[in-house]
Amino acid sequence: MRVLVVTYPTPKDIRKFFPLQPNDYIIAVDQAVMALYKQRIKIDLAVGDFDSLTNHSMLSQLNVIRLNPVKDVTDTHQALVEASKIDYDELYMIGGIGGERIEHFMVHQMFFSEFPKLIIKDEHSTLYVIESGLHEIVTSDYVSFFAYPKGVLSLSGFKYDLTKYRLSTYDPLCISNEVNGKGLVHVHEGKIMVVISKRSAE
Repeated sequence: MRVLVVTYPTPKDIRKFFPLQPNDYIIAVDQAVMALYKQRIKIDLAVGDFDSLTNHSMLSQLNVIRLNPVKDVTDTHQALVEASKIDYDELYMIGGIGGERIEHFMVHQMFFSEFPKLIIKDEHSTLYVIESGLHEIVTSDYVSFFAYPKGVLSLSGFKYDLTKYRLSTYDPLCISNEVNGKGLVHVHEGKIMVVISKRSAE
């Protein structure tokens, strides 16, 4: 089963880039409740203090975990904690990239430490973390690699290949690479965050 934590900024048409499955368990975070209502996507659980939700009446028919506005975790973090209580095969955060409150997106990238299977997606980008082993990437979009917080990797089948390169936290070398057909990433040590970004329309 897949668990989807949908948060702000919420993509305007989730189905367009992420086909939904009947048994998806969908958690709406705060104002994402309104976004999912507009897209006619079912909500299995709503989590938040709902300070950003203008119409609270829509919560009346939902399974709700209401949080105190004064808390030590964000609404999205708590939603991921609730997701972790479910026996899932895949865990996605839909949305949560960019937006007016960029500090939230910065925090979202930290969640891979606590939720290593997490994949963050919106209509433009996909983020996830890979660990030791061989990983295949097939895409026509840009692929960037960032240390999480450090790692050693080799790349083959890319425009810019590498051999046992030691990537440190603030090293930007591996940004915006391209795949030549099929890319292979060998993580020798540590963890690497992968960011796949769609090319802009020509």
